[in-house]
Order: sequence, then structure tokens, then C-alpha cells
Amino acid sequence: GINAEYGKDYTLETDWFNTKADSGKAIHELFKFIGRNDTRDYVGIVGPVFTDVTKYISELAPFFNYVSISPTASSSTLSAVSSETYDDRKYIYRNSLRLHPVETDIYQAVFKLASNCGWNKIHIMTGERLGEKSAFRSSVIKVFSDEMAESGKFVFQYSFTSLNLDTIRSAFSELKKNNARVIIANFAEDDAYDVFCIGHSQGFFSESFEHAGKRVWVLPSGYNNNWINSSVRNKVNGSCSRNDIVKSVGTYLTPQFQWNTTEPNLDTGFSFQDTWQSYSDEFYKNYEESCDGCALEEKAGGLMYDSVWTFAMGLDNFLYHFDRNYGAVLPGHTNSKADRDVLLEELLQRVGNRSADLVNSMRAVNFDGASGRIEFKNEKDRTCRSGFKAKIQQLRILHTEKDYNELNFELVDVCEVENELNCSLENIWDSSIYKNKIPNTCGQFNDYHCRCPQDEPIDSEMDKVIIGIPLSSLIFFSVCSLIGILLATSFFVFNVVFMKERVIKMSSPHINNIILLGSLLLYSYVPLAGLMTGIDGYSLKTEAHHIRLCSMKLLNWVLCLGFTTSFGALFAKTWRVYAIFTSKKPRNMVLSDWKLVVLIVILLLVDIILLSTNEYVNRYKWAFSTSNTTLAYDLLDDTPDVLGELVCEFDEMRAGRSEIPWLITAALVYKGLLLLFGAFIAFQTRQITIPALNDSKYIGISIYTILVVASITGPVSMLLNDQPALEFGIISAGIIFTNTIMICLVFLPKAYQLRYQPKESIKNQNVREWESVAVSRRESEIQVKNTKISVMQTLNELSDLKRCVIQEVDVTEHENNSRASVDSIDPRKYSSV
Repeated sequence: GINAEYGKDYTLETDWFNTKADSGKAIHELFKFIGRNDTRDYVGIVGPVFTDVTKYISELAPFFNYVSISPTASSSTLSAVSSETYDDRKYIYRNSLRLHPVETDIYQAVFKLASNCGWNKIHIMTGERLGEKSAFRSSVIKVFSDEMAESGKFVFQYSFTSLNLDTIRSAFSELKKNNARVIIANFAEDDAYDVFCIGHSQGFFSESFEHAGKRVWVLPSGYNNNWINSSVRNKVNGSCSRNDIVKSVGTYLTPQFQWNTTEPNLDTGFSFQDTWQSYSDEFYKNYEESCDGCALEEKAGGLMYDSVWTFAMGLDNFLYHFDRNYGAVLPGHTNSKADRDVLLEELLQRVGNRSADLVNSMRAVNFDGASGRIEFKNEKDRTCRSGFKAKIQQLRILHTEKDYNELNFELVDVCEVENELNCSLENIWDSSIYKNKIPNTCGQFNDYHCRCPQDEPIDSEMDKVIIGIPLSSLIFFSVCSLIGILLATSFFVFNVVFMKERVIKMSSPHINNIILLGSLLLYSYVPLAGLMTGIDGYSLKTEAHHIRLCSMKLLNWVLCLGFTTSFGALFAKTWRVYAIFTSKKPRNMVLSDWKLVVLIVILLLVDIILLSTNEYVNRYKWAFSTSNTTLAYDLLDDTPDVLGELVCEFDEMRAGRSEIPWLITAALVYKGLLLLFGAFIAFQTRQITIPALNDSKYIGISIYTILVVASITGPVSMLLNDQPALEFGIISAGIIFTNTIMICLVFLPKAYQLRYQPKESIKNQNVREWESVAVSRRESEIQVKNTKISVMQTLNELSDLKRCVIQEVDVTEHENNSRASVDSIDPRKYSSV
């Protein structure tokens, strides 16, 4: 009981109710208490301790005219206001007070540190039990989101389920993907071992020896100071040692409220230590069996001590200084003994709104308690105590020669916050888990942006390194392309020099020159594509060995026009053979070279129209894209080399709308159909073997080769879009291979004929081949005509045979009839005659 200077006319006693940290149990105990006969002897409730339990008791207290004061409840949800409130009297928790400040207010120290260090990105890792949602965890996320959004900064959220290791691994994968540096640990101490052990196994360390960058973990204030040792000790079969946990969490920070550590001089007749000992004895006496080894924290003891005295002083204020006329506590006003008795009786009988008057009397309390200064001047939250100071503690590694392999550590106060952040320890960021690591000494202590760990790599000092074509690969394919260009040039010279030779002249040399022109374009595509993609490992700052030509998509033009020119010429020659030898009068079928050139020009015009329209309606720009790349550098490097690809992407700013991609798609579809039709007519003319006319056999092989290679390289290159080296190698090999096969099949047989066969023999062979074709066509016509005559003769003979058969049948019938007539005459009638 309390019966010292305060409460001289009465004795304030406490009674115990065990809620077992369960909301349902707490509500059950409350209603069981309300149903008792002696409830008129109680003026209020001290407790519960846990926030989630306090929430329900505080909501119900006003409806029964009780006052509740919680020593340790800290959630911001207890400050909530009903949506139907219009004044201060209609707070949901209007009859409740709490001595522990709002837990999220402690993060104001973190906000000030983040502001001084220039941190723009905060990552929050939240852990929840399956099927549960903690109000405190939600309030932490909300306060960070609101604070960072107000200052134009970013908050990234990650979540996992307690005891579910897969969800923790998934969260760490996202943290690594975003290269998280400043991380708020929004999970319970019971989950800490699993979190940091998995972080260690995935290489998510707090720092590295090679780089100055660090990860800053900010742990909740509720963690036990010795949580690392206790968590490792409790995980008997755990895979991580004490050093592993330290390497993962590093020199973490933890904000704490600054509690008073001196014995308060309240002149109550009861010291804090005596009261705390009495409370502890009563606690274990009542709950030793159900507590199962739980321990009381000294911090909670100070708050409980101050809660009881706040209640006592508030009640004393109400009884002695509450003015019934003004409805408020007046310091200069003193009630008589009779008035005090009336007020106390009204409070016990729940008359009017005396519980609210008692709460206001308690808010007027102002004293130095065991937990620090007790006052209620928080304008934003009238239910919560104000006047707290916050501090930031840091885990400091103690390196000694004796225990080099065993990391020893301690928590040290490094900063305190009242109105401004004051970091008393100048080397706050110099502590490292590595003994001989050189600290960052780039500036003075006040230069926070230099001294503080970076929340992300420094963009201005990062070098952009190209993920492109290896130099050896570019040189190899470029040399192959150069050899192909020389080969095509040689064939062109050969074609021009021997143009008047019959074997060249009969194979349309001008069309062959067009094939060579397309081949030159395709060969030039290979080194051009390599240079526009960029050389792998080269820096954009110092070694920009690439071509920047993105006002139009140059590679599309070179590839499309080169393919249409070379394949279009092959297609035209094959189509001429197909048209001649499917005609009824092949000698009268004339398709000159200029008609084939017109056909090739038409095919090119389709390409030009589609590509020009695409360039007109779409706008492109060069960009350094890192979206499809994996960061290959150490994530703790503050000035890393960023790997990316050079891409020619759509420019929405210039175009003013989204891209229209179907034009390029239409060009690809058109080429696919042309390739299929070319393969079809080559198949139809596969039996024609007149080299001097059209090289149909070799052209067919060329077309089949192009079709097969394009069918393979096209889909494969699309699948390898995020691997530019492989994509370049496959496309280049396909182009060089098909191009070389094509021009060699077209020109090498002619060179062989000119070199090893006499001209007269070639001439006679060509004449014989033409005559054999004409003779075979005439013989076929005569054979068909003779067949028709033979069929007609056969039909006439069959007709004559039919008539003969009919006549013979008629004679037979006549004879039978005559015989019947003769047989019917009676010879006896004519005997006399």
C-alpha cells in the first residue's frame, strides 16, 4: 500500500490478475472482475504489460468508467482516434495512459541519423507469425513510410514468416537484388538467429575486408543486450556459430530510450529498490508455476514503479485539487475532507464522468521517477508520456591478440538525441569485424556524407562497363567476314572478266552481281553488329570502342536489305526456271534479266517501305541497360563497375507515345514467307540440271541451307537475348556460313567449267541439252497424240464389234422362230396332198 505524503486519507492497494499475455484471457479476467461484488472498491487498472493485450482493455475501460495505465505498452495504435470523434473526449483510449513512449518514436533518432548521413533508401525486413499480424510491426512500417515519403526518400519492404526458412531466404534474395545497405530489423528476437544465420549462408555479410562499404542493421530496442550469445546457446543444433552471427549482423545500431539510472527522491518512504524487490517477490509468488522461468526486466520494474506512483499522485491531485465548478485541477485550490469524500464516492460509484476527470488529474502529474522524467505534454498524443530522450547504441568489436579468432563485443552508447543528434563517439563508423581493416578517413567527423556508410553505390563515381562481345570473338568473326568479302569481291571480278563467256552469259551475270552485292552487305553486318554492341569489359568513360548510330536502326537496314538483295536474286533466278519449265511453250517463254531485276527491286521496295515507316513513326536512342544483367561486383563496393548492355531503345520523349513494333515484325514475316516460297519452287525444279541456264541444283541447295540455318539461328538468338556474346556468335556464324555456301555454289561450278572444259564442248553440251529438252517435249506431245489416236481406234473397234454382236443375235432369233413355225405343222393334214 501507499500511505506516505500522498494519499494520507486513504490506502492504495493492488490486486493481481494474470492475463497470460493473451487478449482473450485478459477480456475474460476483466469481465470476471466486473462481475464481482467488491468492484466499487477499485478505481483503476495498472496494466496489462503487452501492447496487444492492453489494446482491448484500454478500449473497454471507458465503458465501465475505469482508468487504465499501462507501464510498457508502446504501440502507436493506442493513440488511435475513432472515426466518429469530434473532440478530445472521444478518443478510443480516452481513459488510458501509458508510461512507455510510443515505440516508433524511438526511430526519430534513426531518422536524424539518416538525414545527417544522407541516406535516401531504407529497407525494412518484417517477420510475422503465420496467420498473425502484429500491430507494432505495422506501425513501424507506417512511421518509416510516412517519414521517408515526406522527405522524398524511399522505403523498400520485405517480409517473411517466422520459422519458415524458405521465406527468409526469399527475402534475402530480394535484399541482395536491391543491394540493401541500411536495413531496419522489424522482427522478434526469437527470429534473429534464423535470419542472420541464413544471411551468413547466402553471403549477405555486414562488411568485407576489401571494400569500405558497410551494411547497417538497425535492431529493435526490445532485444536483450546479450541476444547473440543466448540465441546461439539456445540453438543446440544450429549451423551457425557466434562469429557467423556477428559477421552477418555486423556492428549494428539499436535505438534506445534513455532511462534514468539514479534512485528517485520522491519522499514517499519507499525506495525504488525496495519497491521493485517487493514487486518481484509478489510476481514470483503468484506466477512461479505458470511463468516457466521468465524473468523481470529492470526497465519494466522502473516503469511499473512509476505507473503506481503516477496513479497515486493523480488520485491525490483529483481528490485534493479538483475544482467541481471548473471541472479541472487547480493547483491553488484545496478541497475539504467532506469534498474529498464526496469525490472519492462519486469515483467509486461511477457517477458521471469522474474517470475522465481522474485521467486529466493524472496528466497534470510532473515528477522525476525511476524511469526518468514523468510528464504528459505530448500534444500529438495526449495518452502518452513525454519528456523522453533517445540514444543510439552500437555493437563494438573488441579485438585482442589473445582472442583473435573469437569475436568479442559490447554495446556502447554512440549518439543521443533530444532536439538534435549528438554523436559523442567520433569514430562511430570505424569499428569493424576485421582487425586490421583501415577505416574510412576521407573527411572530418562532421562530414557525415563522407564518413557514414553509403546507402547505395555512388553514381557519380561508378564506371559503366559494357557486357558485350569478347574482343577475341569480334576479331575472329570480323576476320571471317573480311575473308568472305574478299571472296565475294574475287567472284565479282571473275564474273565481270568472263562475262562474255557462254557459261557465264547464260547464267545471268547481272543477277549474279546482285547476289554478290547482297552478300557484301551481309558480311559487313557481322563486324558492324559487334562494334555497335560494344566490346565486352570496356569502359564507357575511357575505352568507348563502339559505334553510336541510333537515329535509325542501322543493323535492321543492313540485314534486311542484304538478305532481300542476295536471296531475292536467287529467288528470281529459280522463279524464272520454274516459270519456263512449267509453261506449255518453253521456247516461247522469254524472261529477260531486266524483268528479274524489276522483281528484285519490288522486293527491296517492300523492305524500304516497312523500314522507312518504322523509322518515321518510331524514335530510337542509345541507352545503357542493366535490366537483364547480373551484378558481378561486390555488393559492398561503394564505387563499383556497373555492368550493362548498349541497346538502341525506343525514345518515348521524342515520339510522345508508345512504340509500334509490328512494322519490324511484318518485315520478318514477309521474309519468312519469301524464304518458304523460294524453297518450294526450288523443290519443284530439282530435276532440271542445266548449269549454263540457271544452276538450279546448286541454287536449290543454297536455298535449303538458308532455310535450315535461319530456322535454327532465329529462335535461338531470341532465347539468348540477355547473352549478347552467344547471340552475336550464333548470328554471325549463321550469316557467314550461309553466305559463303551460297556464293561458292553459284560461282565455283562455273569457274570449274571454264578451267577444265573446252569452250566448244560446253557450247555443244548446251545445244545438246536444249535439243534434248525440245526433243523430249516433242516426243511427249507425239506420244500423247498417238495415245489419243490409239484410244479412238480402240473405241471404234469396240463399237463395230458391238454392232456385229447385235446383228448376230438378231439372225439367231429369226432362225429360232422359223424352226418353231415348221415344228408346229401337222404332217397328217397334208398327207393327202
